[in-house]
Amino acid sequence: MRTIMNNRWSKWLLAGLMPALLAACGINGSSGNGSEKANGDEGAKSDGPANLVFYSTAVWSQEAFNERFGDAIRKKFPNYTVQAIFNGKGTSFEDVMSSGVTIDIVWQDVNNTIPELLNYGLQYDMTELIKKYGVPVQNLEPTAINAIREMSDGKLYALPIVNNTAVLYYNKDLFDKFGVPYPTDGMTWDQAIDLAKRLYRSDGGVQYYGMRGGIQPHANLSPLSIPSIDPKTGKPTLLTDDRWKTLFSEVVEMKKTVENKALSFVKDPKVAMSLDLANIFINNDMSALNWDLVSYPAYKDKPGVGPQALPTLFGITSASKQKDEAMKVLSYLLSVEAQMSFSERAVIPILQNEQVKGAFGKNSPYKNKNLQSIVKTKFAPITSKSKFEGNIRTIYDKAIPDLVDGKVDLNTAFRSMDEQINKLIAEDKMKSK
Repeated sequence: MRTIMNNRWSKWLLAGLMPALLAACGINGSSGNGSEKANGDEGAKSDGPANLVFYSTAVWSQEAFNERFGDAIRKKFPNYTVQAIFNGKGTSFEDVMSSGVTIDIVWQDVNNTIPELLNYGLQYDMTELIKKYGVPVQNLEPTAINAIREMSDGKLYALPIVNNTAVLYYNKDLFDKFGVPYPTDGMTWDQAIDLAKRLYRSDGGVQYYGMRGGIQPHANLSPLSIPSIDPKTGKPTLLTDDRWKTLFSEVVEMKKTVENKALSFVKDPKVAMSLDLANIFINNDMSALNWDLVSYPAYKDKPGVGPQALPTLFGITSASKQKDEAMKVLSYLLSVEAQMSFSERAVIPILQNEQVKGAFGKNSPYKNKNLQSIVKTKFAPITSKSKFEGNIRTIYDKAIPDLVDGKVDLNTAFRSMDEQINKLIAEDKMKSK
């Protein structure tokens, strides 16, 4: 566990920031007057006051948190105040903890939530609370629950609340311009790369590009589900699992069709396709682009198997003095009512309910797009995660340019990356001694 220093300046800074944070969250410091009705939920109506602090290292705004989660929680639980704190200057995990503020719920994607809880000794097995409040774990996306149990040593240190994954976006205007058939659901990687090469061309002095994408999200969400670190041996898998060669070859071929440039599909009308997170149309204005999407490319030997899920996990901390109140909130967010609201707004629900999934994107401005392909996906198992996940993907990413330019071959690049990852692991062991 990382040592937390009691930094008086951090305390001072957090104390100064709290009024602004509370105001940004729409909180006036009171416990609420209970005047709002809680949609028929008697438990929410009669609940006593509670002040729940949510913390995330995600790059979110207060407005985005309120739109996605905060406003619904406050409406359902009018006696609860909800405070969201995000990592920033003066509000790092260490800053918040050393300030004396108690974090009730930590949330982030599956790569970060439980590792952060473990890193700060805040993990808490929610199993008994889950039973107490009847949370339908058996009806939640199974790959997410399996990943949580694996990362929690068989316990449940977090619950998935909403989901994400990866899809293939395409610019219909470019396909029309060059008379190339649109991508299709269930298309293989070979077919996708072939389309990318056909769209990578110069016309009338204008350069057009094939398919943008890269290690992120491909290594993270690939249907191949290759762990970067073998959970049994604790060693890198680059030199022992040949599937990495397949995955890196695909990334290199993609990058060649965009000349290894950091292009934006949303902003650049000369990019034909983009391998990206499924929710970018929620976070970006794509109304000026004639776009659609299809399912993530598949493998010939894995027909019907899509990418991995990227669930957002919420974990109650061991430090929380309001665990019951926190679990009531999580239980509500996993209810049919809340999950239906997510789904209608094209936020991928975690609840495996056909009615909920069938309503996906109903209230989205892009409901005429192929959005159902997102929720019809059969997810591949979520790869075993280590605390080095982010650092390792950075190492992978840095190797790509030389591979694209032909300066190194895969074997040479893999040996170099393996050496860097082993060094990362060794340095971590030295720190923990």
